[in-house]
Amino acid sequence: MKNTLPLLVLGAVGMSASPLAAGELTGSASIDYNSHFISYGFDVWGGGDSPSGTETLNPSVSLNYQINDKWSFNTGFWLDINDNTGTSETQETDTWIGLAYDAGFAAYSATLQSWQYASDTEVILDLGVSFDTFLSPSITLHHRLDEGASGGFDGTFLVLGGEHSFDVNECFSVTIPVAVGFALDEFHTTDDGYGFASIGLQGSYALTDSASFNFGVTYYDTDEDVVGNADDSFLTYNAGLSYDF
Repeated sequence: MKNTLPLLVLGAVGMSASPLAAGELTGSASIDYNSHFISYGFDVWGGGDSPSGTETLNPSVSLNYQINDKWSFNTGFWLDINDNTGTSETQETDTWIGLAYDAGFAAYSATLQSWQYASDTEVILDLGVSFDTFLSPSITLHHRLDEGASGGFDGTFLVLGGEHSFDVNECFSVTIPVAVGFALDEFHTTDDGYGFASIGLQGSYALTDSASFNFGVTYYDTDEDVVGNADDSFLTYNAGLSYDF
């Protein structure tokens, strides 16, 4: 789901058990099957309660370069591949670059994104902070710098997130992520206020030290005046493979 992209940057800095050494380059590659394409509560392909023919395939690659013990540089891309327009092709390409700072208890990030589809491009600036404490709370300020194909809107979304993870055994772990998003000004429509809330149940099974199989479900509730989806609430599901290098 697109609203996870800024959190890739936050996860790249000191929230892991094994801090990266200065000058170290790491990365990950994944390919995921999603029943819906959700962008900040917006059900892009209109799957709603009955996602038939609106499923997407989403490959992505992210890279992290550890500048020193505090700063890291991040970049990557994400693709939306489907046949929802009658032709199976890449409908959207998102790229990003960002900087992250590890302050110990908190990690800060700034990420510049470019969302490219058809003849339109939207430029996005994300500012984020996450905390290395119980439930891993995070705050993301998502600001659209230009209207792109949004129908004439730019604007800002504030997303409050958190998650709880636990190991079932040495190979299988479960994460319960939650998020609540608020439109601070014209985002998706001219209305502001409550945008969406989501709660998920995600599993990850380690196939090797570097590869894993990931799967899960996420329930969304959205406000019709802010988002305007086919259905105000719906269940999504996903499955995919990831490889760390």
